[in-house]
Amino acid sequence: MAATARLVVQMTPEEKRRLERRAKSAGVSTAEFVRRRITDDDLAEHREEIEGLLDALSAAEPGIIARLDAALAETEALTAALRERRVP
Repeated sequence: MAATARLVVQMTPEEKRRLERRAKSAGVSTAEFVRRRITDDDLAEHREEIEGLLDALSAAEPGIIARLDAALAETEALTAALRERRVP
């Protein structure tokens, strides 16, 4: 979604310099730096939930890989069978 809302924040000159230094160090504009920090804070609020989801995904990975391998083998077998049916 495109950024369309504007926020004006009053801060001291030193706070602004510090914000600008941190943004420059991150290689982004000050506005992008602030947006990323908000996103980071949102993620931190849901850290436990995210870690649980990542654990569940990791636990499911072997089964997912096995099913993908089986589907690939079946696809390869069907492709080979179709090639055998072709008449030159």
